[in-house]
Amino acid sequence: MNRFSTAKTLAAAAVAFGALAATSAAHARSDVHFSIGLSAPIGYAAPVYVQPQPVYVQPQPVYVQPAPVYLQPRAVYYEGHRHGHRRGPWGDADRDGVPNRYDHAPHNPYRR
Repeated sequence: MNRFSTAKTLAAAAVAFGALAATSAAHARSDVHFSIGLSAPIGYAAPVYVQPQPVYVQPQPVYVQPAPVYLQPRAVYYEGHRHGHRRGPWGDADRDGVPNRYDHAPHNPYRR
């Protein structure tokens, strides 16, 4: 049993020496490499929006016929015939407020 433990110890020493030798060989290089890794973002990138070109369209002309306009005829007022009304010296034929006997122009309503 003693022989088995010696082989076991010898094997452990060989593995330790090999690990030490491998480590020394890795550090014996003259160049040094330094790296920082950044991971890509998770998910999708923001969509790119492109505004469409404006479209100019001339509207169609609109023709509207105006509504008909109906007007009632205006009333026409005029003085009737003056034949025989207020004749004589006591009347006022031209209605200017001056009796005919004192009126110098009995048939002219604009003269006073």
